[in-house]
Amino acid sequence: MKITFVTATLTSGGSERVMSLLANELSARGHSVSIILLKEPLIFYSIDKNVKLYFAENYSKITLKKIYWLRTLIKKEKPDVVIPFMTGVYCTTIASLLGVNIPIISSERIDPRYSSRLRSVLRWALLRFTTHLVVQTQDIKNFYSKSIQKKTSIIPNPVSEAVFNVDTNIKKQKQIISVGRLYEQKNQKLMIDAFGNIASKHADYKLVIYGEGPLRQELTDYIISKNLTNRVLLPGRSESVITELLKSEIFCLSSDYEGMSNALLEALCVGLPIVTTRVSGVDDLLIDKENALITEVKDRVTFARSLDILISNDQLREKFAINNKKQATQYKLCNIVNKWEELINSIVSND
Repeated sequence: MKITFVTATLTSGGSERVMSLLANELSARGHSVSIILLKEPLIFYSIDKNVKLYFAENYSKITLKKIYWLRTLIKKEKPDVVIPFMTGVYCTTIASLLGVNIPIISSERIDPRYSSRLRSVLRWALLRFTTHLVVQTQDIKNFYSKSIQKKTSIIPNPVSEAVFNVDTNIKKQKQIISVGRLYEQKNQKLMIDAFGNIASKHADYKLVIYGEGPLRQELTDYIISKNLTNRVLLPGRSESVITELLKSEIFCLSSDYEGMSNALLEALCVGLPIVTTRVSGVDDLLIDKENALITEVKDRVTFARSLDILISNDQLREKFAINNKKQATQYKLCNIVNKWEELINSIVSND
């Protein structure tokens, strides 16, 4: 099978991580796999040497010239299926391939309710022309019209095999961990405020937020203003984030919206107790008071109370850890790629 993925970049984001894992595994299974990058040729994740990479000639914003370039390349390469990730990318890909008889499996990677007006209009206009749509959660599938839902599949994110092959005897530290880009969407100020509210009660705990982004300086200044300089840390990206998860006692996610958080999924699979806002994906993965404490979006008071409860209750943390590990296997990379492979085969055979 000849499979072409399309993305903006391969920087250190969740969508890019998933595409990298899928491309590498499908290539390892004998498929001919390529990735087209429409914007900057930035590659954070390891890509198998057998996966062919193409970089758009025009690194400016999406233009008619870039659409033409993409159309020309795909017609020349003649893949069996094209799989674009993210709204802007799949809209561009669909537009570029109108009238070309190559199936497109578009993949939504974020909660569509939070798209800009322009992207919402483009999605409405162009998704009707996609062959199929993949989303990560039932909640996101429910967003779409009945006609789009009929050609939509739910496939959760995969978790790298590395998550299941680490030393689980790592000594725990008095540490709450979060992993995510330093963006407005992630609302790290909420978790900083929440931790600040209980910091004096739990003087031996630290909050460590891994990730990079445009809000680094703003968050640094915010931490200073809260007198939490030695209690809330921003170490940046980590090449060993799974080890850092295993060192920690609690994982927290304070986002205003998500598609399905890869960091949350990894925390679940390593058996961390979780405190999270109720964003897309949470209800598919977690049950409140069974394997996590779930708060409403932007609710600082309840988020702080939930952190306090978990820090104070060893037995509850152990219960959550056990329950999370029980469901980890279903998110293994091999199992998720099986779902993608089955879908690709069905789409191509019916085309």
